[in-house]
Amino acid sequence: MRPITSLFALAVAIGVLGVPLTAVQPPAAAVDGMTRSATLPSATDPVGAATAALHVNAVPAASGVLAPDQDLSLAVTLSNRSAVALPAATLTVRFDRSPLDSAEELAGWLDPAEGAEPAVFGEVLQELPAPPLVAGESADLPIVIPAALLALDAAAGFAVHRLSAVVSVGDELTGEARTAITVNAASGFQPAPLAVAMPLTVPGASEGLISAERLESYTSVDGVLTRQLDQAFGRRVAIGIDPRIVASVRVLGDTAPRSAVSWLARLESAPNETFALTYADTDVSATSQAGLSVLAPTGFAIDPTRFSTETEPNSGDEELPGAGVSPGETSSPSPSPTGDPTPPPLPDDAALVDWDYTSTGIAWPRESTVVASDLDTFATAGLTTTILSSDNSSAGRLGATAGAATRIGGHSIATSDDLISDRLRAAVHASSEGDWQSAMVNLTASLATLAQDSALARGTVLATLDRESPLGGFRLSDTLSALEAIPWTAASGFRDALAQDPVEATLIDLPVMPERITRLQSLAAAEAATAQFATVLMDPILITGERRLSLLALSSQAWTVGETGWPAAVDEYIAASHDIESSVQVVDSSTLNVIADRAELPINVSNELNFPVTVFVTVQPRTPILHVLEKRVEVTVEANSQRRASVPVESVANGAVTIAISLSSATGVVIAPPTFTNLTVNAGWETAATAVLAVIVVGVFILGIIRTIRRRGRRADEKATDDAALESHE
Repeated sequence: MRPITSLFALAVAIGVLGVPLTAVQPPAAAVDGMTRSATLPSATDPVGAATAALHVNAVPAASGVLAPDQDLSLAVTLSNRSAVALPAATLTVRFDRSPLDSAEELAGWLDPAEGAEPAVFGEVLQELPAPPLVAGESADLPIVIPAALLALDAAAGFAVHRLSAVVSVGDELTGEARTAITVNAASGFQPAPLAVAMPLTVPGASEGLISAERLESYTSVDGVLTRQLDQAFGRRVAIGIDPRIVASVRVLGDTAPRSAVSWLARLESAPNETFALTYADTDVSATSQAGLSVLAPTGFAIDPTRFSTETEPNSGDEELPGAGVSPGETSSPSPSPTGDPTPPPLPDDAALVDWDYTSTGIAWPRESTVVASDLDTFATAGLTTTILSSDNSSAGRLGATAGAATRIGGHSIATSDDLISDRLRAAVHASSEGDWQSAMVNLTASLATLAQDSALARGTVLATLDRESPLGGFRLSDTLSALEAIPWTAASGFRDALAQDPVEATLIDLPVMPERITRLQSLAAAEAATAQFATVLMDPILITGERRLSLLALSSQAWTVGETGWPAAVDEYIAASHDIESSVQVVDSSTLNVIADRAELPINVSNELNFPVTVFVTVQPRTPILHVLEKRVEVTVEANSQRRASVPVESVANGAVTIAISLSSATGVVIAPPTFTNLTVNAGWETAATAVLAVIVVGVFILGIIRTIRRRGRRADEKATDDAALESHE
């Protein structure tokens, strides 16, 4: 009987392989304990054409841990990833009775070089037929090897053994899966102390403070920060906290999302060991090699309207009603507090990032990017202990048994074991249950090879998680629980690892990629220019604080050189800096005229910032026919407005002159390129015009007097004539 697969499984297969919905899908079947399923890709399917013909996966049960008298359960999956059918084959399970001696030897087995031929070794435990597979088909083959066949009796010692599942067609080997089993004997090992550290970070962004919308998303039930904290809470995991997360919640005050406030309170209550990452988890080795040292915030712009306006009295002597009153007595009203009520203080910069860390002074650079000078840079910045990947120093050559505590050139180093870290990350970030089980087999076996070495008692192994945000699987809690169940590893603390006697080692210089250095230097140059410009503000931090926070965000380890978004974000930062620097300037004006010996030139200054600025206007004539009486004229321009500055000048001679108008801050920093304006000077014209006007006025006055005298004479003559006529009539 061949049962039909569920519609859901069919839909998933279609989605993964990109098969058209019209393609014919063979049904799944269970035959002799073997489950088969298939999807037929189209004839032009690029995935099928590009992948290997057969993929084999083999996963022992129980993370590969096997007691001497226990049957071995092995889940083998065969997948045809080609576009053609594969014939029937033979599956052979092989076992090596010679144990692996070291973690390095195990790594060489589990991670063969690309293109390596399938290994033929040891003895054959079982052979069975493998079915033919059409294109896109897979088959699950559950296998059980009896304990009697394994012959691992009670005398078998604690050891890790090679195991493989090889598929062949005739004499041709067509596929292989490599794995291992760990024989869980009662003795023969020294428990390997294991400390785990994880960064608590968010995906890369260009903003120096996480917005309320992003915080609400990150701290929601399924948010990236919630999942990280839920998985690590109360476990033996040291958490490196990005202070940007803390500051972003606190700076929002009363407007912070409730989920973010609750999340932050829960983080504060976590019993885990904690230490601070640099702000925004900056790439400290990259900034060091770029000549920028270890960057930190210069300040935060705090919006007072986001915080409670409730007031509190100035007096601290207020007494509670009824306090100190004997029974039966009547209390008199308490006196009103004296003084005006004051609002509660706003948080300062230190309060926004303050945290009660269990460890301090930790630098955690990007893996495999540190050079010797970086350690000195970190120490100068107060970061006295560096988490360093084992391939970045000779400690990796010493083997994992050297432990985490290391010293290089007088610097304290916490060496992270690359091999164990990679195994741990593969398990934590496994996207499926099968992938997680396979990763746990590798991790468990790797830890077992360490436990075989009695010298491991010298130190604790440190494993670290990477900066990959758990957008998919994040199985930290499951992984740690599985590790707790095996007797050859013991959970240890981060501080305990560092407290042990360090092993001396030397650094292997692994510099940062030049492209990253160049872009960071461009960011720093843009920030420096903006900081010079910001001196026009009474409080430059209103500009420099935001610019520094954004620079820190773009220097985060969450960004990589290979990301197409990072170069674009860097270019946007530089463009925004240029916009800020051109936001205060002289308004272009037409030709000006000076018609007096002394005058005031009207110079208009515009301000496109959201803050008032104070600038000093300087006018410099290109020819000496104009003398500027005041070299620097101060003017304050309100936000998003214009203001006129009056510059006193004196005419020396007539003619045309070009003047250069420049703006500077109170500290003398030139904040804008000079603006050139043409000026026409008519020296003495005002004096001559005044003289002419005076002559005209005097002339008019004299004419008036003459007219008055003539009028009076005319009246006298008329009166005399009238008198003579009257006498003649009489």
